Amino acid sequence: MRRTRPARGTFRRIFTAGFAARGLVLAAGGLVAATACRGGAPDMRETGGTVAVEAVRAEIERVTRRWEASLIAGAPGEAVADVFTPDAVRLPSGEPAVRGHEAIERALAGSVPLREARFTIEDIEVDGNLAFANGTYRVRGPDDVELEGKFLEVWKRLETGWRIHRVMWD
Repeated sequence: MRRTRPARGTFRRIFTAGFAARGLVLAAGGLVAATACRGGAPDMRETGGTVAVEAVRAEIERVTRRWEASLIAGAPGEAVADVFTPDAVRLPSGEPAVRGHEAIERALAGSVPLREARFTIEDIEVDGNLAFANGTYRVRGPDDVELEGKFLEVWKRLETGWRIHRVMWD
């Protein structure tokens, strides 16, 4: 069964059926190498104060791959601190906002491994310590149910690197 535009409440029904526990996307994060971001954020200063968008994109892609790997492993709760800011807000479609690491971890409790999790960033803009990314996602659960959609993420630069600060998806 394939849905390209899930009906209202579809995410909850699929998760309850064992797909993953409420809210599998982030990202929006935005995810197959299991390495977390290391070494902190790149230096954002260049000649003229211009932000090195390519360096920011590369780090955001690494964090996104970490998130994908955690979803495929069925352990997204273990990656929350590597992927989200401490005061992050996830805005799942048709559900209440989820605020902060603890609430995000609770929302992801009981997740089952996904067969596929792919978040493709199409556009990214950087403004100082914030970056805005949008793109598409495709996830497939153990029962081969697929979901596809789009996401919008606000990333924030912390001392430890770029992390998702706000995320919403359809």
